[in-house]
Amino acid sequence: MRRAASGAMPTVSAEGLPPPLSPERVRMAREAHGEVLINRYMKHLDIGDPLADAVVAHFEDAAPGQAIRVFNQVLNQGLESVSKPPPELSALMEQLHHVPDWVDWREMRHASRRVLQTGFLTGLAFAAFALPHCYLATANLPLAFTGRLYRETARRYVRTTRFVIESFMPDGLRRDADGFKLAVMVRAFHSRTRLAILDSGRWDSDRYGVPLNQSHMAVNAVFFSLYVFEGLRRMGIRVTRREFDSVILTWRYVSYLLGVDDEIAFRSRPEARDLVDVAFSLEFEPDETSKKLYRSMIDAGPAYMEIRGERLARMFTGVSRSMSRYLLGDNLARRLGSSGPRLRLLCRGIKAIIGLTEIMPWLLPRRMRDYMGVEFWLRPNLYDLKPGADHATVLD
Repeated sequence: MRRAASGAMPTVSAEGLPPPLSPERVRMAREAHGEVLINRYMKHLDIGDPLADAVVAHFEDAAPGQAIRVFNQVLNQGLESVSKPPPELSALMEQLHHVPDWVDWREMRHASRRVLQTGFLTGLAFAAFALPHCYLATANLPLAFTGRLYRETARRYVRTTRFVIESFMPDGLRRDADGFKLAVMVRAFHSRTRLAILDSGRWDSDRYGVPLNQSHMAVNAVFFSLYVFEGLRRMGIRVTRREFDSVILTWRYVSYLLGVDDEIAFRSRPEARDLVDVAFSLEFEPDETSKKLYRSMIDAGPAYMEIRGERLARMFTGVSRSMSRYLLGDNLARRLGSSGPRLRLLCRGIKAIIGLTEIMPWLLPRRMRDYMGVEFWLRPNLYDLKPGADHATVLD
């Protein structure tokens, strides 16, 4: 079995390959990675989330949004608050309330500390490096199915970012914390979207598997965790081995809460890299949908940062696009449709400054240092952190 070189990120498949998931492409992938890894990945393309899907299906004939409201009620008031809860809901909550033996809250705090220290840069690493990988085919098809993501990019980016950051907050995944609640709401949203797409009659399951399937959820968990920290490293942040292992552990548990089968979920950095390498060899590569999603995400940056002036917004977009290209590499950025000046010297200068302030943090004024850290995530205009906030509206 071929593995990525130690410390290297898997790379997107080269151009000129057969179409994603075509018989020829699968055969080539089996030759490169062996039967076991490829068969496991192909198997989980056809699996959704049986526990959560059963709950959403139970509420299919109820009033619109009823399933989400029930999820929210159970998360905030407990299962006992629901009169005669259906067995499907009881089974799901039993799985969610079980904390696997491998969860280590103390070790997970190393990732939390790093994210709190590098708030703005973590957001940039997520947007400019990690998130574009989630837009690669064929996992991008459910994202673009309704077209709403193009129209509401900034709003949905805020919500996705909130979910990622709450997952990294200290003890943010404990039963009563926002990270746990958001993970469950994301899971419910995935199931609702999955069943709606299948009910539309316009989804080709024979070709693409189940929408929002187990394999794609597992791969996206790698992008939301390992790739965020890899993006930080590429910007000049010194990430330790323990911090990398901590982020893997954190998102292994997030994957569990999202309903990812333990058979396909990663448990270590080598397993995460193998999973992504298999995905790249089979299907993950840019297409026209990838380009549209990537462009809409970059263009939404000023709205997300609440930059009002047109000239300043253009400058911010240009620097963000150049920084993304610098982090992704010219090949992937070009295939995602990135254009405009590269600004290599500027990007290298930013990296050098970040690296220097890592060694000598006192070079940054206190106010700027606070904003670059946890204060960035506590901006009231970013999202509501008040206890008891309505999580049902987070992902509507």
